[in-house]
Amino acid sequence: MYYPFFLTYMLTGLIIGLLVFFWALKNGQFSDQQRARFLALEEDNQAVVNHNSKKKYEVYVILFLIIAGIVSSAAIIVYALLSH
Repeated sequence: MYYPFFLTYMLTGLIIGLLVFFWALKNGQFSDQQRARFLALEEDNQAVVNHNSKKKYEVYVILFLIIAGIVSSAAIIVYALLSH
């Protein structure tokens, strides 16, 4: 009786996960694998601040996804509880 709600919830999470993964592939997040394995060993004492509008846009998108996930979770739980 709750299976359609949870299947929809899992399918939505899978779709969002795949969209984020393909976005990361498109933007080159996995392009420099040789450097990535040494990042934990580097000492970076300088804080680099990048005032790029694209970074601000990405923060807003991530914030929207977090809020949308919380709202959809709450809506599914409320609907499941009230449907009885």
